[in-house]
Amino acid sequence: MYRENITPVVIELNSLEKTDALAQKLSSILKEGDLLLFTGEIGTGKTTFIKALAKGLGIKETVTSPTFVIHAIRESGRIPLSHVDLYRLDSDADVENIGFEEYYDTAVTVIEWADRYTGFEEPFLELHFQYGEGENDRTLSIGAYGGDWENRLKAILPE
Repeated sequence: MYRENITPVVIELNSLEKTDALAQKLSSILKEGDLLLFTGEIGTGKTTFIKALAKGLGIKETVTSPTFVIHAIRESGRIPLSHVDLYRLDSDADVENIGFEEYYDTAVTVIEWADRYTGFEEPFLELHFQYGEGENDRTLSIGAYGGDWENRLKAILPE
């Protein structure tokens, strides 16, 4: 999933508390126009992480994966959250027809199943979730693509 010259930061998450804490830290550096691409198998924690991220942004609405509605906008936090789920879409053309790009400049946009679309342009942050050894263990790989992501991540990630 990672492009040339990108070495992802790998973080072991062995509890929901660690996942929540990391998502809350990440939410503290987010700003309007940020694009976060989430990849990984079903059940690896994409939506769980996004729920915690939304909480960190101060979103009051209940956050669920928009699998059937494809796109949901939540505006009650310090920055609106544009939440897109590409799971049910089959082609780049399908993705381009849903129109979520109109929120790019005024919201934080999070995309679940981002690997189903090839047209994302930098800057963005890619968060790839994998199962770990234990039942609740996950491995999160974070790749920073363009913009000031690398510098912003240094403020919140462990060395």
